[in-house]
Amino acid sequence: MPRFRSRRSIYFNFALLFLLAVVWCVSYAGPVLQSFFKEEHLFYGQVSYAAIPSVFGGSNVPFLDKTFFRINGDDSATFVLYASEEMLDEMSDWFSFAAINVGDVPLEISAVRLSDNRYIVKSLASTYGELDWETVSEYQLVNSLIALGIIGVCSVGFLIFFILAIRNKR
Repeated sequence: MPRFRSRRSIYFNFALLFLLAVVWCVSYAGPVLQSFFKEEHLFYGQVSYAAIPSVFGGSNVPFLDKTFFRINGDDSATFVLYASEEMLDEMSDWFSFAAINVGDVPLEISAVRLSDNRYIVKSLASTYGELDWETVSEYQLVNSLIALGIIGVCSVGFLIFFILAIRNKR
């Protein structure tokens, strides 16, 4: 009976799996992590466009549920709101991105610029209510620490399996 002797390919496959997990986590948590170290800007306006990605929308998984919106008809600036389902439910009492009158509600947005056209929302307020900085930053900080932990564990796993693959002779 032939035995499966190619441990090296198994180790490389596991190393690749861990590397993909690291890249995926960094791509989702990276913008939020960058926003902690940049200066905030204040914007005023009314929402002209809003989109909730349908692939992960409503999953309540941190950093997968995000809302993209634009204000004042400006197509060159996109705001990204990372918020939990609970935060969005509380916010829906005074503001909903899916409402018919979404463009009639004036907003004050505190956001951090990541690139020329991408902003991460730190707080959101209107005359009817607000999503304050403490709530948003606590959610982002806690989930960023969890994401950093996952990235660290997956990085160690990648290194272990990569070294095992290189050292294994078969």
